[in-house]
Order: sequence, then C-alpha cells, then structure tokens
Amino acid sequence: MNKAQWKWEEVYLEAFMETNPSNLSRRVADAEKAIVSRTSELHTSPDGELEWQAIEDAMTGLSILKREIRAPIGIHAIGRLPLSNS
Repeated sequence: MNKAQWKWEEVYLEAFMETNPSNLSRRVADAEKAIVSRTSELHTSPDGELEWQAIEDAMTGLSILKREIRAPIGIHAIGRLPLSNS
C-alpha cells in the first residue's frame, strides 16, 4: 500500500484502488465513514488546514467513484470500442 499521511487516507486509497466492482460500494462506504470520523476529531483541533484540503479532495474522489457505481459508462459498460468505422 502507498504511504498514507493520515489513517483515514489508507482506507480511502483502498477504495480508490479497488478493482472488484462487487467490493467497491463497501470500500467507498468504509472510506466515507473513516473521513467523517476524522472530521469530528479535526473540529476540536486548531491546526489541520492541509488535512482539511486532503479530506475535501478525497470526498470529491469518492463522489466520482459513487457516480461510477450508479451508472457505469465507457469501455467497461459497452465492451471493446471498434478501432475504425470500416
């Protein structure tokens, strides 16, 4: 696993690197739970600006994954794209 700076980031990276579609929903939910738990802790901390930015970026990434779970599009949904029109 990559080096995560924060504990919640490990769970987030696991969700983002999940390749099995049947596990993706659970991984995303686990990551969201870890992030929400950490934000509760950060509210009482005077610092953490860098971590807040990382959390915002992670939540954006998770929202993209959730869209892909709901409506898979692209090559995975339609199969292999044709190389030419001929």
